[in-house]
Amino acid sequence: MDNYMLEMKNMTKGFYGTVVLKGVNFGVKPGEVHVLLGENGAGKSTLMKILSGLYRPDGGEIWINGENCVIREPAHSLKLGIGMVYQELSLAPNLSVLENIWLGALPARGKVFVDWKKAKADTEEIFQKLDISVDVTKRVSQYDLGLQQLVEIFRVISQNAKLIILDEPTSSLSEMEVKKLFETINLLRAQGVSFVYITHKLDEVFEIGDRVTVLRDGEVIDQTVEDISTVTKDDLIRMMVGRTLEEQYPKEKAVTEEIMLEVSDLSDGENFHDVSFQIKKGEVLGVAGLVGAGNSELAEAIFGLRKIKKGSIRLNGSAYTAKDPVRAIRRNMGMITKDRKDGLIQHMPLYTNISVAQQKGMSRGGFRLRKKEKNQAREYIEKLQIETTSENKLVRNLSGGNQQKVAVAKWICNGSTLFIMDDPTRGVDVGAKVEIYKLINELTARGDGVLMISSDMPELLGIADTIMVMKKGRVSGILPAKDCTQEIIFEKAAGSD
Repeated sequence: MDNYMLEMKNMTKGFYGTVVLKGVNFGVKPGEVHVLLGENGAGKSTLMKILSGLYRPDGGEIWINGENCVIREPAHSLKLGIGMVYQELSLAPNLSVLENIWLGALPARGKVFVDWKKAKADTEEIFQKLDISVDVTKRVSQYDLGLQQLVEIFRVISQNAKLIILDEPTSSLSEMEVKKLFETINLLRAQGVSFVYITHKLDEVFEIGDRVTVLRDGEVIDQTVEDISTVTKDDLIRMMVGRTLEEQYPKEKAVTEEIMLEVSDLSDGENFHDVSFQIKKGEVLGVAGLVGAGNSELAEAIFGLRKIKKGSIRLNGSAYTAKDPVRAIRRNMGMITKDRKDGLIQHMPLYTNISVAQQKGMSRGGFRLRKKEKNQAREYIEKLQIETTSENKLVRNLSGGNQQKVAVAKWICNGSTLFIMDDPTRGVDVGAKVEIYKLINELTARGDGVLMISSDMPELLGIADTIMVMKKGRVSGILPAKDCTQEIIFEKAAGSD
């Protein structure tokens, strides 16, 4: 291949007898955004982890700028000009934003001391270029997931990588942050920096991509699409899943008049203030807002993960005090967190994770009924189409999207009737999203309520019955989904006061 800064030829890789990559050819040109698509488990992340030095391939060659390379480790990959931003964050939570961005590469003053003044100025310049206001000396854990995602991206950018791999970079970002990220990508692309862009948001393909490669079952499908204008979203879906999706958002109305959850003037004194809303049985209340709007903090407070300073909550007609998650679970409430690492036990098998929140009928004489747990897990593996060889497989060995399905299954299995979902389809492919939407339909059909926070506006419009928009910790509007558009939501989330 001519004029390629990266060529991966005939790449093969397997794990424990399962072949994940089957002779994949992939190339990136200087100054392009090459989009890599595929369902969860298609081999995208494995291919990129080989490139970043985390995995060694079983076969194939890697050529960088015309030279045959054997990438030994991540540090070697970075030395070759390749930087990767993973979907799962790898920040040091107790260090500052500044320290995380320059981790391992802090500017020196002389031979001994760190030039903190230069490090602070350089970090502030990165954020100022994108008009993002942030105190770079604060601990990164004090910021929400969206800002942390940007810190991950800026860390790689600061190391002058010539090829940047972005694995689901916008999964936690609001529309405004996505816009700023794309501005950054375009700026760097004009300077000759190349990108491999992994996403499940197909609209982004046409907005930021130059070329597209689709992987399915470890193989390239229909060769690389050289001209994105020659394909449609439906074409890409067909290439990814081997079929067309007749309906991307299979919404079924099930709202009743009976109020399940009533929140009145809720405040934590810091992240959200005077929030009031209702969820009826069979209703999906979608919550929209930019990063920092207080959406996630509100959800955590209702589930008992944050202290509430004032306001009241009524659940199924009686008072409810959000003291701790144990009380929430006893009141048949379940929460799917934005960061799935918080809601799953990574080192334990799939069947344990699915049944872990369920207490009734799962133990006898103080011992867990493993056979019953496994039978139940198999039921949900089939229902959610979780890609796994066995219910005994460790959750950490599942792809990101399949981990998210396990997180959903856990609370359904527990018999929850009110589901709090914080970006439940984050990092999930288009086929799996539809399965989760169908599950939400099943929940509402039996009278369950769903509070669904999402950074994906089309998703909210397609799945929610009612949409509540938050801005700076306050409710800026509650509207029927049928009366909403993306423009209306964005205006209420970001418009002038």
